[in-house]
Amino acid sequence: MCRLAVVLVLLIAGCATSPPVGPPASFAPDLRGTWTGTWGGAPASLVVTEQQSGQGESGLVIGPWPVLGERYPTASGVLTSTINGQMMSTHMNGLLSASSGGLVLRVYARSSAGEQWLSLRLVDNDRLEGMGESQWSWGPQGPAQLVRRPVNNRR
Repeated sequence: MCRLAVVLVLLIAGCATSPPVGPPASFAPDLRGTWTGTWGGAPASLVVTEQQSGQGESGLVIGPWPVLGERYPTASGVLTSTINGQMMSTHMNGLLSASSGGLVLRVYARSSAGEQWLSLRLVDNDRLEGMGESQWSWGPQGPAQLVRRPVNNRR
């Protein structure tokens, strides 16, 4: 009976994920750079260091070969947010999807303080706006607004 309870808890925990991602974006603008602003009223930043094509959240991959599932434009970099009053940076992965004619960046990060999810819509090529949540109550929750910092091209 105890084993059955443990199995049920694990199954339920495994099913608790962020909302599903929309279809892959057909066009992915260059999002690389530093985005700063707020998440849940506290300072936050997102540094996108790389963009490429990768596997979506579902599908079957055997070694380097995708067998089932769709390919998505992906992003990776560093998410910095305020967790329990302290700034914490962690690696992030993101998928770019299409939603109502716009582009949505779904960010997923896992740190020692738990998992974090953000769903950010690209607005005017220099703003990301949306909502996010953290696994634990001491992490950021709620609205997020990030603006791309201009690149300084001094030589």
